[in-house]
Amino acid sequence: MAKRLPEIFADMRDAIMGRKKDHSWSESSGAAVNAAYNEIKGFGGETLVKTSERFNNALPYIEKAGFRVIEIEVGLGLSPKVTAHLYMDELLSEQDQSALLVETEDKKLINTVLSSLFKASAARKKLNFRSFHFSMIELELSLLPSVMLKFRPNSEGTNQALIAESEALDTAYQKTVSTEEE
Repeated sequence: MAKRLPEIFADMRDAIMGRKKDHSWSESSGAAVNAAYNEIKGFGGETLVKTSERFNNALPYIEKAGFRVIEIEVGLGLSPKVTAHLYMDELLSEQDQSALLVETEDKKLINTVLSSLFKASAARKKLNFRSFHFSMIELELSLLPSVMLKFRPNSEGTNQALIAESEALDTAYQKTVSTEEE
């Protein structure tokens, strides 16, 4: 049976702190490296498979929330991660967002992902960087999931369609907010 992450860290701590029988400080660093490499190596593979399965389960809800996945990156390291690059195709009304969150209440990870995406979308409208425009969202699923907003510089070579798309989403959002307030 594979060890859980807290057990792996406990083995590493014991090796470093000299709590093992016949402790030798010269061997501690080697024992810590071996514990990290051998134990986390197996842990990372299992985690990566589980993370990809969770992402596959979340994908239909992400699309239903108005986002389109354009690329997926897989990071292979001590803490493996799956990073999805998303475009926002449509902005759901607050009422539709709430309904989707209620629908996914029993699916904790999916609910957290959707909630984070909705918060990031709302934050995007409040951010204004001189000479930069909003381009996409990155959703990182790892031990500590996160959402990042990506902005690209405006320049002569900037794709005007991306800027227009971002402005169109802002306009659509304003119309949605105005309709809900009435």
